[in-house]
Amino acid sequence: MDFKPHVFIGSSKEGLYIAEALKERLNDLVEITIWTNAFDNVKSNFSNLTSKIALYDYAVIIATADDTIVSRKKSSKGARDNVLFEFGLFTGGLGASRAIYILEKGSKIPTDLLGVTFPFLSSQGDVDFIASVDNCAESIREHIKSKEDTFDLGFLPSTALAYGYFKNFVEKTVKRLLEDKRDKKEFALKNGDVFFIKALTFTILIPDDLSDDMFNKVAGKRLKSGWVKLQVAPQDDIRDYDFSVDISKAEHGEMHLVDIPYTLNALNMAIDLYSAKEHLGKNTREQVLEYREIRNFKRTLEYLIKKSAICKDIVKIEIVDV
Repeated sequence: MDFKPHVFIGSSKEGLYIAEALKERLNDLVEITIWTNAFDNVKSNFSNLTSKIALYDYAVIIATADDTIVSRKKSSKGARDNVLFEFGLFTGGLGASRAIYILEKGSKIPTDLLGVTFPFLSSQGDVDFIASVDNCAESIREHIKSKEDTFDLGFLPSTALAYGYFKNFVEKTVKRLLEDKRDKKEFALKNGDVFFIKALTFTILIPDDLSDDMFNKVAGKRLKSGWVKLQVAPQDDIRDYDFSVDISKAEHGEMHLVDIPYTLNALNMAIDLYSAKEHLGKNTREQVLEYREIRNFKRTLEYLIKKSAICKDIVKIEIVDV
């Protein structure tokens, strides 16, 4: 599964061609939804926006100088009210670092935003206008690339769930089994086979959808792949638990752990609650939410594994159809 960040681009009708130009320049890096394709029928624009914030990783709001604003008897050019409102909405929902406000040169800036660095467009009609669109696109590209190594706590709990799963289960399990390898501990599988750990690998299998209970997914995978349960007794900092082992490799001394995170059940429930689900199956909005949260769960785990001296080079992640 190819995981790309999902970006909302908002603009006025007059700035729509700029939104389309940015989409063309950034399509290789991110999935983009322009505001003209973001709204459902039979809903107000406000309801559409507030109900879909969690679908996006970033928002780009283009503030072209479409209106004449009179403030304290002074006239200036500025963005439409709804454009500024959308910027505030996404800033509150996604965080200030994930909402990007692009200003056309000469536009009035609200006083609360003075001192904030924005990408600027040259005035429409200026000879360097197209170059300024290119510069804005490159600025957005670099910003998103830099942000993709960070993980924010959002509306849905994928980051927190991944952190808890890694710290409370994955890292402790690998540490414990490396100690058992060092101590040459004998392991007995439930089928009676005995072996010592010569090499240790741990594969986390993340389903490409959350449509079924994770307990069912694990049971199905165990039956189809011939996994065998192995129980680990409790120790000072870790409870007793069992996990699955790929028995085909145990005879060569390789302990290959495989796990589907049960905690993904909580993520599935959170998506249903957020969506106020009242139907069977998934609509497009729920599919996007699921895609986004699986992506974030996976990326958070990848980051934690990479930074862990214990798990690095031992723990791998696969997205699978279970």
